[in-house]
Amino acid sequence: MNTRNKVIANAIKTIESVAPDGYGRMSIPNETDEVLYEQIQFALQSESRADFLLNQRGVNNLLKFVERMATQCLRETEFLPCKQAAESLELLLSQPEYDEHMLLVALALAHDAYERLPEPQPEFDEKQLPRFCEAWNHFFSDLDHHKSISSVHFRIGEEKDGPRYICYW
Repeated sequence: MNTRNKVIANAIKTIESVAPDGYGRMSIPNETDEVLYEQIQFALQSESRADFLLNQRGVNNLLKFVERMATQCLRETEFLPCKQAAESLELLLSQPEYDEHMLLVALALAHDAYERLPEPQPEFDEKQLPRFCEAWNHFFSDLDHHKSISSVHFRIGEEKDGPRYICYW
C-alpha cells in the first residue's frame, strides 16, 4: 500500500471511529467535532472523493455532524457551521449509495439553520461543493414538499447551552 492509500485509509478509519456512542447528544462544540471536520476537509481536498468509501457508522457520524453544525449555526447565527454541515453533506453525497430519506432530513436541518441567518445570507461555493449545491437547489425547488418532511423528522429543543436540533433519523 502506498503512502497516499495509507493516509486515505487512516482518514476513513477516523471518520468511522472517532465519534463515541452518544456523540449526537454531546455538548456543542467539542473536540470530536474538530477531529471529524479535519477528516472531512482532507476528504474534500483529495483528488478523488470516491476513494472515501465509508461504512454505515461513518455515514452516521457525518449525519450527526450535520445535526451538530446546524445546531451551532442556530445558536450562533453564523454561516461557518452551516458551511461545515454542507461540506459533510458533500462527502455523504459522494458515497455510491446513500439513504435518500436521511439526506432529506439533513438538508432540511441545514436549510432551517441557513434560513435563520441574518440577511444577506452567504452563498455556498458551487465549485467546492457541486453535489451539495445540486441537492440544495433541488431541495429548494421542491420546498413545499420538504417542509412537511422537516416538520416530522426534527424539532428544536432547549438545553442549558441554547436551542438544539433533535432529529428522528
